[in-house]
Amino acid sequence: MNDVKTPRNAARGTWALPLVALAPLAAIGILTERTSTTWNVISWVLWALSVVLVAVEWAAVLRHRTRRPAQWGMCVLVHAVLAWQLIALMRQ
Repeated sequence: MNDVKTPRNAARGTWALPLVALAPLAAIGILTERTSTTWNVISWVLWALSVVLVAVEWAAVLRHRTRRPAQWGMCVLVHAVLAWQLIALMRQ
């Protein structure tokens, strides 16, 4: 009996989880001065979580060979936001 399983192709939700993790970080940066140690620690933890989630998504992409332009567009968006947040965190 053949067990046909569809591999986890980089679906519509690919790259969304890192963006969801970066959303509170952006809100913290916009709504607060990020001068307190607590906000800095929370910001760095959220950024690190996003980096881990991006690495997980890259592993899935490399395993399943994503070729759709919309998914690559989302990938570029995630990396741009990740870099933007890193620059914002480094300036603190």
